[in-house]
Amino acid sequence: MSAATLADLLARGLPHGLATRAQALLQLQDALDRALPAALTGQVRVRGLEAGVLALACASGAVAGRLRQQADALATRLETRGVHQVRIAVDPDLTARYAPPVEKAGLPPRAIEDLARLNADIEDGPLKDALTRLLRHHA
Repeated sequence: MSAATLADLLARGLPHGLATRAQALLQLQDALDRALPAALTGQVRVRGLEAGVLALACASGAVAGRLRQQADALATRLETRGVHQVRIAVDPDLTARYAPPVEKAGLPPRAIEDLARLNADIEDGPLKDALTRLLRHHA
């Protein structure tokens, strides 16, 4: 299920005003991600928009410092979204977006056979123990 589909599903179950505000903040986050330099994308989150003041949370002080230097330009780029000023805070608990684990291909059967043969031929020791664990893992 995509994030947009999940957002739509959740929006249908929320009170109308809350769903509308959440959708507006998601759209503002998307606009912010497009307006930020590539190095800052994913490290800055929208906390809210109140009376033209956009509240942002940054992953670290270094990111916040760099963003503070660009705050006026960022406010100008987001002015069409009702942003007149940017307020920046550091939130160390801010985490990067979830990246699903990459599926890795297993060892080819030929390699497993060769490792099993090597394991049978070597004497007992740490290498043999490691090979045994590796072969058990790939069994």
